[in-house]
Amino acid sequence: MKRLVLSNVNINNFDFLRIVFATTVAIAHFIELSQIEILQPLQGHFNTPLAISGFFVISGFLVAKSFENSSNTKDYFFRRIKRIFPAYFFVIFICAFFLFFISEATISEYFFNPQFYRYLVANLTFQNYFEPCLPGVFESQKICVVNGALWTIKIEEAFYISLPILYWIFRRFKINFYALLTVLYFLSIIYFNYFLSHDNYRIAKQLPGAYAFFAVGILFYKKFDFFFKWKHYIILPSLFLFAMEQYVFSVQFFKPITYGFMVYYLAYTLRIFNNFGKYGDFTYGIYIYHFPVIQVFVAMGLFMMYSPLFMFICTTILVLFLAVLSWVFIELPFLPPSRRNRHKQIFKSSFKYSK
Repeated sequence: MKRLVLSNVNINNFDFLRIVFATTVAIAHFIELSQIEILQPLQGHFNTPLAISGFFVISGFLVAKSFENSSNTKDYFFRRIKRIFPAYFFVIFICAFFLFFISEATISEYFFNPQFYRYLVANLTFQNYFEPCLPGVFESQKICVVNGALWTIKIEEAFYISLPILYWIFRRFKINFYALLTVLYFLSIIYFNYFLSHDNYRIAKQLPGAYAFFAVGILFYKKFDFFFKWKHYIILPSLFLFAMEQYVFSVQFFKPITYGFMVYYLAYTLRIFNNFGKYGDFTYGIYIYHFPVIQVFVAMGLFMMYSPLFMFICTTILVLFLAVLSWVFIELPFLPPSRRNRHKQIFKSSFKYSK
């Protein structure tokens, strides 16, 4: 497929939106896991399904862009692997070995327990649901799950694998690309609504139920010029249809494309946030580190000892600190040389300016 020449595609605030989505998920987990009574009424103000859906839309857009800008499929997969795997594997191993110190199990009960190895195998293969807990860790808390935020990573990985297949089908069988996206969109909608009608959101939100949002992101990239040109005319109908499905009918039919367009519109309208990620992309770190940090604080009884505000500040500072360290020492070294050099120059310039 011919690559698009899009003059404005790189001028966006996806980095800002991803921070917003990651923070939304982190705050929701902070409220849920801390079980601080005074915070519970705030739970409904932090909609994690919408935040995660926003991630999927952005992923579809950026991954389609990455695939079309890669020299070949092998290069594309190496880029995806190097972006996701290093920090992901690090958080799995660091939790597996260091959470022993707050475990109720002895050394032999912990490291020679089959559960310990099930945890490693399941999580390192992105199948977190097979064994989300470690021996004697967080057993007295609301849930024993070490990192409940990681369930979306396997979906992201499936998205990455599906995209080259989608392009291959288009090229091999000469099927209209947008017709193919439409079919996948409606199959995803059917799957989601079927399980939702059976009161099984836990299954509905998995693949292929989440694929509609990813497909929408791909569409917005492929038809970028069209949507960019007409964005101010499309946004009002999108807001209306989204509000009707989200707050009146509680269904999901137009929601992926209307909500997806809302994300797209914000990404290419709020120019003030266009350079938000110039110092680094800390979103991934915030997303994968916040859950175990909160769980550890709960296990240490800190939420019982200190005020909710103080603990929220402490949690935020520690998670941001870990995210920055992860970006600088784990994630950035695996990125393409051009991006590494760009960030090095930014840091050097900032250091000189501060002096």
